[in-house]
Amino acid sequence: MSRTTASTSGSTAPSAGTSAPSAGTSPPSAGAGVPSAGSASAAGARSFVKPVRAWWPSSTPGRLVALALLVVLALVPVFTLSVLIANRSAATAAELKDRRIPAALALDQAAAALTEADRATATSLVSGAFSLTGPGQDYQDAVKRANQFLTLAADLHRSDPSARVRLTGVNALMVEYTIMVGLAQTGGDGPLSLANVFYASDLRRSIVTSLYEQRRADLADIRAARSTWWVGAYVAVPFGATAFVALVLVLVAHAYLRRRFRRRTSPLLLLAAAALAALIAWTVLHAQSTHDRLAEGAGRRVAEQSALWQARTAVHEVVGTAALDIASGGVPRATDVKAGLTLRDLVDPVPSAAEIDAVRSGADPRFGGLIATALAEDRSLPLREAGVRALTAVTALRTAAERTKAQAPPGGTRDGGPGTALLTGRAPDRMSGAADDAQTALAEALIVGRGAADAALKEAADDGGLTLGGPLTCVAALVLTLAGLLIRRFEYGRLR
Repeated sequence: MSRTTASTSGSTAPSAGTSAPSAGTSPPSAGAGVPSAGSASAAGARSFVKPVRAWWPSSTPGRLVALALLVVLALVPVFTLSVLIANRSAATAAELKDRRIPAALALDQAAAALTEADRATATSLVSGAFSLTGPGQDYQDAVKRANQFLTLAADLHRSDPSARVRLTGVNALMVEYTIMVGLAQTGGDGPLSLANVFYASDLRRSIVTSLYEQRRADLADIRAARSTWWVGAYVAVPFGATAFVALVLVLVAHAYLRRRFRRRTSPLLLLAAAALAALIAWTVLHAQSTHDRLAEGAGRRVAEQSALWQARTAVHEVVGTAALDIASGGVPRATDVKAGLTLRDLVDPVPSAAEIDAVRSGADPRFGGLIATALAEDRSLPLREAGVRALTAVTALRTAAERTKAQAPPGGTRDGGPGTALLTGRAPDRMSGAADDAQTALAEALIVGRGAADAALKEAADDGGLTLGGPLTCVAALVLTLAGLLIRRFEYGRLR
């Protein structure tokens, strides 16, 4: 037993050949080479911690403040665009209604009045009354109206230098026109009187051509004005985008409060989101309505009214040209002045009775011409009734013109000879009578079309309350959002 114990203890003791650690060598620490349980868990926890974004606050109060600032920054462009859209669309519609459209139509009105004066001169000449009483009171009244329309057009074009230059030239030609008519009256029944009337008529055609050239430029400006960015339907795209960003931020703030404060809903933030959604819908509908109303009032209706005024000019032109043909015996004009409007410009071809009845029932015209342009895509009953009366009168005018031409003496007449009664008679089957009926019907159509155009432009100029409602809605959404976030900030302070 003793031997066994000795051997055992000898095995556990260090051997003699083994050197003991020196006194200067410190023993290894207890944790050297073997990580402790606490250090291992701390390292594992650090490896799963999400990195904190440098630009996003880590504290709850900081995040509430950051959300509030983001909502404020998002609502600034919403507020600005809301005010600009309402103001610019109203200003554009008002400018079209008060200046651009009346300026263009004043040119058509001046052309119609001047052509009426030329018709009065020609019919007075062929009837034999010209050498005695001159062109008559109808001529005086028509020239007066033409000068009034030209004055109005010049006033409405005062901001357009090229238009002012053209209208200045037109006014000079107007003075020359009246002078030539006066000289024609002093010529008596001789050929000089006829030559002066022909020259005055050529001046009138030059004036009408200049007026129509300016009218085309004005209509192009009107199309450009009603197609600007502020009155287009697409103006709602940037506004909707910015307002949608603000709406998303409000909803993000609501989700954060729900998660952080264990609140199912935040009523103030939901009200702010509802206000922004309503503002988006409100502005989009307003932009689309303004675009549609301008397309009608400053587009189709303006083209309709211009066509009707040109139709009135064409009726006067047809009668005046026929009168000069009778007075001269059909001698063609040796001039390069552009020819005036004809019956083919009014309707082409002249519709039958069945086609006129179809127009009355609302069908689109199957013929061309100025009257068809005015009636196309407009099925309002008053306008269709006026258009039908105008078409009936134009049909009678064509028949009377053919009869007048057939009965006119070959050498011409300026003393009320054959064919003159068919021209100057006021019965519905005579040229002047049919022309008067057509003028009355076209005037009624113009009144109807003008009323519809004014109504459409008035609706386009109406901001729908957006000028005041848009900014107020933005402010309300901002106040509600800030109030909702501020309440939670105070709640967080109490919890601390």
